Amino acid sequence: MHNHTLAKRHAFTLVELLVVIAIISLLIALLLPAVQQAREAARRSQCQNNLKQIGLALHNYHDLHRRLPMGSLYSDTTTPWTTSRVTAFARILPMMEQSALFADIDWTAGIHSAPNKDIRETNMPMYRCPSDPGSKADTGSTRAPTSYVLCYGSNLDEAGGGGNPNIPVVPGHCTGGYWCRIPYNDNTQDAIFSANSYTRFRDITDGLSNTMAVSECIVGGLVIGNQHGTDLNASELNSCITATASPEENTFRGESWFTGQIHTFLFNTIKTPNPVTPDCRRYNSVGNMAARSMHIGGVQVLMSDGSVHFVTENINLTLWQNLGDRADGSVIADF
Repeated sequence: MHNHTLAKRHAFTLVELLVVIAIISLLIALLLPAVQQAREAARRSQCQNNLKQIGLALHNYHDLHRRLPMGSLYSDTTTPWTTSRVTAFARILPMMEQSALFADIDWTAGIHSAPNKDIRETNMPMYRCPSDPGSKADTGSTRAPTSYVLCYGSNLDEAGGGGNPNIPVVPGHCTGGYWCRIPYNDNTQDAIFSANSYTRFRDITDGLSNTMAVSECIVGGLVIGNQHGTDLNASELNSCITATASPEENTFRGESWFTGQIHTFLFNTIKTPNPVTPDCRRYNSVGNMAARSMHIGGVQVLMSDGSVHFVTENINLTLWQNLGDRADGSVIADF
């Protein structure tokens, strides 16, 4: 007779299994935010580097041409979207190591013309913040979008903007037409970028380190009530700014780094960054176009001296507007 020792089987009880699952879930819950924060920190660092490269390109452009590029060139016509009004981002392409792309631009053709189709649809990673997942589909356009926008100061429409009163327009352009900014009103020109007008560093009397050049926008539309707001075509600008207008249309914010349609490539300082009130505009005007980002708590800002700062969305409105003004004489506090 043989004695057989039965092997004792070990297994998790249901309670033990549930405890293990709970521990794993807890570890995931603890680690996931840290991983997400690390990824966002990397994206924010890349965004900052993109802005630094834009700042360096603007300085190199100024060294070569003795002026900053125009925000956009508007033609003396009632159908300006057929004209060659590209943005400053296109004009600094050679300084962004994109000379070949710059050489392919047909400056005699319109921004929507067939010769410039490949240009306006070329994605430019250096003009996109990796934190912003927006795409062409979000703007309802085939154009390659941008996350970065030029500072237009506290102005509401294309009659405002920056520029040098001694160089009000480009010869041969804007002699009184629909899109023109004539006569030049220096009382409304407070930023460093404008349509049809240049700015030189010597015009920035508040100091390059105290004057904003570029910030961020969010590509495409967002649902109203989101912390970043939403865009709409408002029938009345006042109701738009007070967020009482109905958001019936998608945004054009960040629609293109190439085409200089004035409501797509700029921001103004009517509101502080990331306001809950929507971006809005009248047709063919700017309206309220806030600096916005997908970064938590604020936006990245390129100053005119080439430095990049993270500006909180809780910044004092007056200080924010002072930073957007190139020559108001205000003493800038820490920001």
